[in-house]
Amino acid sequence: MGAGANALHMTYDQRPIEVQGKTIACSLPGGAAVDRRGAVSLAERQAAIRRVCSPLPGAAPRDNYKPVNVPGDCDGYTLMDALCRMVKNVSADTWREELARGRLVGLDGRPMAPGQIVRGGERYRHLFPGSVEPDVSGRVEILHEDEALIVVNKPAPLPMHAGGRFYRNTLQYILNEAYKPEKPHPAHRLDANTTGLVLVTRDRRFAGRLQPQFAQGRVEKRYLVRVRGRPEADVFACDAPISARSGEMGSRTVDLEAGLAARTEFTVRERWADGTSLLEARPLTGRTNQIRVHLWHLGWPVVGDPVYLPGHQLGKMQTLPLGAPPLCLHAWRIRFVHPLTRQPAEFTAPAPPHLIENNSA
Repeated sequence: MGAGANALHMTYDQRPIEVQGKTIACSLPGGAAVDRRGAVSLAERQAAIRRVCSPLPGAAPRDNYKPVNVPGDCDGYTLMDALCRMVKNVSADTWREELARGRLVGLDGRPMAPGQIVRGGERYRHLFPGSVEPDVSGRVEILHEDEALIVVNKPAPLPMHAGGRFYRNTLQYILNEAYKPEKPHPAHRLDANTTGLVLVTRDRRFAGRLQPQFAQGRVEKRYLVRVRGRPEADVFACDAPISARSGEMGSRTVDLEAGLAARTEFTVRERWADGTSLLEARPLTGRTNQIRVHLWHLGWPVVGDPVYLPGHQLGKMQTLPLGAPPLCLHAWRIRFVHPLTRQPAEFTAPAPPHLIENNSA
C-alpha cells in the first residue's frame, strides 16, 4: 500500500471531521461522542442500529406490496393491457397468472379482474406474499449527528430506498427504526453497491436548506474509485453527455446526441502492478451513475461493477449479493454549507480496505 493509500485509510480518530474549522469527534467503535441535542450518544445510536439489523428487518417472511399507478396514456385500457404497457419486461403470461392468483388488488385489498377498465391516476397494488428480502450489509455507521444533520457512512450492498426486491432492507427503513419517532430524510442518493458518505436531515426545515445545494451544484463531492487499467495522464476529465432515460436494468449510457450535460474530473492516486488504479473522482454534475458511466466510456470500468463491464458490455445484475466481490466506488469526502450553522462543513469517510489494498504486493 502506497503512502497515498495509507492516508486514505486513517481511522476516525486519526482523521477528525471539521465543522466551522473546529474538530468534532466521530463515532468510534466504543466511543461516547454525544450529539448536540444531548439526548443520545453516538455509541447508543450505533447500538440501536445493531438492534434493527439483528436480524435484518427483511429477513422474516412478510406480505409486501408494490404500488401500481396508472399513467394518463393508459386511460381507458383494461388492467391487463395497462400492466403490459407499463411494465414491458414482464410477459403477458406472467401478468395473467398474477391476476388469476388475485395479486393485483385495489387500495381496499379487493382483487382486480384482467378486464377491469382503468383510468389515469388510479392506484392499485401488486401483492408479493411471504416475501423474504435478499441479505444486505447492516453495518451502517453514524459519523456525526447534531440538531439538523446525520452523517452516515453507508455500507454495501444496501439500497437507499424501497424498490425492486427490497422493502425493509434499506438505509431509509433502518434509520427510521433507529431514530423513532423521527423520520430522517436523506438529502441525496448513493447506489446500493456504493459505500460512503450520505447526508441525512432530521426534519423538513433543514432538508429545505440542504437539498437545494445539491440541486444547484453547490455541494463538492469527491469519490475514491478503483478501475481496471492504468490511465496514462495523472489528471483528466470526461464531458460525455449521459442518457436522460434509463435502459436495461436501470443503466445509463453516453448519449452524444440527446444526453444530459455531465462532467467528471479525475486524478490518479495510485497505479498498481495488478493492472488496476486508484482514482479520485470529482463529479461537477449529478447524473445517475455518472462516475461509473464516464469511466466505462473511457475504457476504465470500475472494479466490481456488475453493470458497466469491460469491453463496453452491459451486465444483467443490479444490486450485488452480500459476499460478492464489491464495487470499488466510495463517497469519500463532501463539503457543503451546514443547514443549522450556515457555515462551511466538510466530512470524510475512510476508504474501505478492498478499495486501496495493493493486491500485487
